[in-house]
Amino acid sequence: MKNIRAYFTAMLIVLISACGGGGGSNGGGASSVTAPTAIAGKVYRMTITSGSGFYATTGTYTVSFSSTQNIYTVTGDGVNVVDSAGTYTYSASGNVGSVSIVDSLVGNGSFALTFTSATGGTFVATAASDPNSSQSGSFVEI
Repeated sequence: MKNIRAYFTAMLIVLISACGGGGGSNGGGASSVTAPTAIAGKVYRMTITSGSGFYATTGTYTVSFSSTQNIYTVTGDGVNVVDSAGTYTYSASGNVGSVSIVDSLVGNGSFALTFTSATGGTFVATAASDPNSSQSGSFVEI
């Protein structure tokens, strides 16, 4: 169960990198951050700040999106987050990237990545199998 929790945490972090929550500035500031139109070929380092249910509450992992197929791999920190892989779909709206996944450990899930810069921001991950489990943190492209 701990390995599944770590895996879900890693996957959620990845998805959260693609999809995020509110925040932002009030008004039309000098520059507006937008989520990338695609994440193929990108690698994100996820840092977990909180988790509930079966998700890890701390730790780090990297999510690597293939440049040629809609597949990804999660490389966990080996302590709190385990490795996994799966398929994904991605869409962007404003500064939020949404990633829907089918993961080898978690099953169906999603990540909301809220971009606060061109290469990073915050994320929230959830799993369809347990609506009470979630994970959040920050991410940066590496």
